[in-house]
Amino acid sequence: MRKRILSLSRAVCMLCLLTMTSCSAADFPAAGSGADHEAESLAAQATGFTDVPQDAWYADGVTYCQSHGIMEGTGSDIFSPETEVTRAMLATTLYRMSGSPAVSAPPDFTDTKPGTWYGDAVAWAAEIGVIAGYGNGVFGVNDPATREQAVTILWRYAGKPTGGTEEVFSDAGSISSWARSAFHWADTAGILDGMTEERRCVPQANIRRGELAAMLYRYLTGGHMEQNGQILVAYFSATGATKALAEYASDILNADLYEIVPEVPYTTDDLNYNSNSSRANQEQSDPSARPAISGGVSNMEDYDVVLLGYPIWHGQAPKVISTFLEHYKFTGKTIVPFCTSHSSGIGSSDMELHTLAPGADWRSGRQFAGGTTRETMEEWIGGLDLRTENVPEFDFETKTVTLNSGYIMPLNGLGTYSLTGETCVSSASAALERGVRLIDTAHIYGNEAEVGQAVRESGIPREEVFVITKLYPNQFANAEGAIDEALEKLDIGYIDLLLLHHPGTGDVEAYRAMERAVAAGKVRSIGLSNWYVEELEEFLPQVSIPPALVQNEIHPYYQENDVIPYIQSLGIVVQGWYPLGGRGHTAEPLEDEVISGIAAAHGKSSAQVILRWNLQKGVVVIPGSSNPDHIQENTELYDFELTEAEMARINALNRNEKHDWY
Repeated sequence: MRKRILSLSRAVCMLCLLTMTSCSAADFPAAGSGADHEAESLAAQATGFTDVPQDAWYADGVTYCQSHGIMEGTGSDIFSPETEVTRAMLATTLYRMSGSPAVSAPPDFTDTKPGTWYGDAVAWAAEIGVIAGYGNGVFGVNDPATREQAVTILWRYAGKPTGGTEEVFSDAGSISSWARSAFHWADTAGILDGMTEERRCVPQANIRRGELAAMLYRYLTGGHMEQNGQILVAYFSATGATKALAEYASDILNADLYEIVPEVPYTTDDLNYNSNSSRANQEQSDPSARPAISGGVSNMEDYDVVLLGYPIWHGQAPKVISTFLEHYKFTGKTIVPFCTSHSSGIGSSDMELHTLAPGADWRSGRQFAGGTTRETMEEWIGGLDLRTENVPEFDFETKTVTLNSGYIMPLNGLGTYSLTGETCVSSASAALERGVRLIDTAHIYGNEAEVGQAVRESGIPREEVFVITKLYPNQFANAEGAIDEALEKLDIGYIDLLLLHHPGTGDVEAYRAMERAVAAGKVRSIGLSNWYVEELEEFLPQVSIPPALVQNEIHPYYQENDVIPYIQSLGIVVQGWYPLGGRGHTAEPLEDEVISGIAAAHGKSSAQVILRWNLQKGVVVIPGSSNPDHIQENTELYDFELTEAEMARINALNRNEKHDWY
């Protein structure tokens, strides 16, 4: 679930190697030698290739692409990162990335021979419109691809997502007009990091293998070289009580875990608080005491948030915590302290630490008794609003969020579960008339055609409406056919977001079919529904495109306070179905005294308070209704804000009570 920080170095996790056909070494030029033998040996141990140093800016990309069968070496231990990429190589790389799908016809180019290592890839790339030929029957298999060609081809593969519009490159004027949108998107998504020294993109330069590997790695992992590692849970534990809570926090947040270990361990006698001469008492009475720490965090700069755990010793944090804080720079980081004590509160212990990290954003801490449950930690963490770079940010002014695919999605919408026939058409139409621009449907709901009809008849430009649908497990065996069926029923040109409805036999292959649909321009973004932590941990390493969204049951009585932060830490948006409790279960939360009391204080309805609570937790809402007045009411969520205390009161209502079986 998370990385473990070692004292002096970081462990590198290798993902499962997918067996795929590769080009033979003879098809590529071999890399020259000449580097020092010892350096080559170290590089080979770290990256698998003697010509890819561990500290090279593209090294992680090479490792990722090789381990996923996307790019192979040009020899047994040679990658040739400086070798130029030809158009045939580029097509083959994207073809592998899509799972090497079957092609309907051989390549129709005079320079593409049937049966070659690139033949099917060229045919596939031309068929889905990712890479076109030159127009004279020639593909240009051996022609080098330029940077702007590679960026534009990847942009087409991604479904032509929107990005920034500002000219941020010093040589932007040299970008061809047909490549500008692609460069804006790639730069905004972080895909070009490492390739734009002094903000120069050099668009006409030929792209090299190392550069391509880095681009694909950043694209496939959401544009970030580090997927986790934004939150660190650091703790010192003398008896094990603090350790247990730190491990809970690390699991809940998908955060890295670091134990502060004194260079000289504390013995039982050292911890004898009844003896004035004990080591612990001596240190606590000496303001200058700074016990040495064994090892350290080598990548502290990677973390935006640090949860800091410690036991209370005579009302204060142990002095080894002072050693830890003074050893690193915490400027701009958020620090959240928590302590363990059977009797003392956190008191002034956290305030006394503030001067040791003056540039940090210190949050109020909390004391926990020994034996505190995971559920209690979940409730506390659920109300902290710990935002990191990976966590999708909600824009409450535009009422939208940008998905990791680059597409923009509204924060509130209409769920259509149990809406059928003309009722579904009229409900969706009423929502669109009232400003709703997000509609959720699914194959199993039996109303995709009705939703599509409402969208077509609304008169609203297609690109302004965001439609979600889902494949049910009984469709996984023929997912490609199911996708085409959904497109036909909706009849709106493309699907904004396609989800797997819940885990089932063949779900990985079905998801890969959705990845191919993205490449073909049929689908813009893909995701999952009813996937939780364990399911995601098993599923994500097996696919290439990270889910843009995970849709789960979330309401005041089933809050998923452990699941939501985990999903968000991966850069994935969370969406809640049954936000008001679900059909047959809405009365109780709407009449709950806590919720209705908060609603009265704001002059709002209980439904609006629940939906706003979801939004402030970073959860997109899709309440279902066929009542036009309720549909309107469910859109009026942006003219008030719940206080931290009100959020905490609703958080305390959690019962872990699911209202459906998913």
